[in-house]
Amino acid sequence: MSEFYIDYVCPKDETERHPVIFNFQNGYITDNFKDTECTILRDEITSKRNVALEVCDTLYVGAEEQEELGKTIIMARNKKTGKVRIIEVGTVDLKPYLKVDLDNSQLMETSNLDLSRKFGSKKHKKIMEQREKLKVNVQTVTDQMQNVSQNISEDQLDLSNYNKTDENFYVPPIDREAKSVEQVYDLDKILTEDMFEKVYEEMENTDYMSNFNEFLKTIVSENMPKKHLVLALYANSLLNMYGTLMKDITKKTYVACPHSASLNDHILKNFLSISNNRKLRTPQMKDKSLCHALVFVLLINKYKFNLEDLCKQLKFTSRVVATKVSVTGASIITEGNKKVVQLKLPISKPALRRRSNKF
Repeated sequence: MSEFYIDYVCPKDETERHPVIFNFQNGYITDNFKDTECTILRDEITSKRNVALEVCDTLYVGAEEQEELGKTIIMARNKKTGKVRIIEVGTVDLKPYLKVDLDNSQLMETSNLDLSRKFGSKKHKKIMEQREKLKVNVQTVTDQMQNVSQNISEDQLDLSNYNKTDENFYVPPIDREAKSVEQVYDLDKILTEDMFEKVYEEMENTDYMSNFNEFLKTIVSENMPKKHLVLALYANSLLNMYGTLMKDITKKTYVACPHSASLNDHILKNFLSISNNRKLRTPQMKDKSLCHALVFVLLINKYKFNLEDLCKQLKFTSRVVATKVSVTGASIITEGNKKVVQLKLPISKPALRRRSNKF
């Protein structure tokens, strides 16, 4: 066995060009490989050498590896003299560089679609086809919506419920700067004098008291003033409508107040909206009906009522009623062991809350 004695090893000089061994990521060099020119670039920041090489119309690129734990050397033999040299070399793993116009997400989506068409199950193919059908061109839809919205004006839209965002929308006309409790709500601003007379004449000869809910029966008597009896009927109708399902309200036979046609028309006009000849009730309108009813109860019962009795008889939660009471200007006070809703001065201001369709 021949023995070699190493006299000198040719180290690589980082400042000069030195031999480099190429490793292709997707194959090995064969005898058919022809000499090919390559481009060597040096990174100014990291000082690494980068190699670019074109083989079979494919660009391969790679950076020279840093060998910290060892060195790669080759042995070159002179055929004439028989002497050999040991030379330190660098190593570069060349990878194909693919440049596409698609972004990564679109490329991945296209690849998944092709794979599912070729190798996917029937169920997976069906899912991918449905996804393809659901794809929408955002620009096309935007243009279509702009063309449609150009012909729409505010006069064509029912914006009445959205323009009224203050708390006074939910209650009858209110004077929050009133000097006395009697001036907070003016009865003549709730209904006109003629309207009070007309409603009272229509309800006078009917058995309206029998249809009152149990809570109103405890505070209403026939000896009350005419306007208070009208407000009692008004409150009872609103409370009944508040608890009525929307599917029943949309029926043509629905009647909010069977004892007065005038009051019935007034309620349907002011607490419901009409669209395509169908009655609609927005969340704001539903809250408005309950707030009005609470105000009417205060007006006919000396500006206060028992909160627990109301919740018990009408099956309301205290939280719901308390929130509505804060809008009416009344306050919840404690008298002995009872919680009482009372309208008193100064008028309570509604608590600040996040704006939403309901409260």
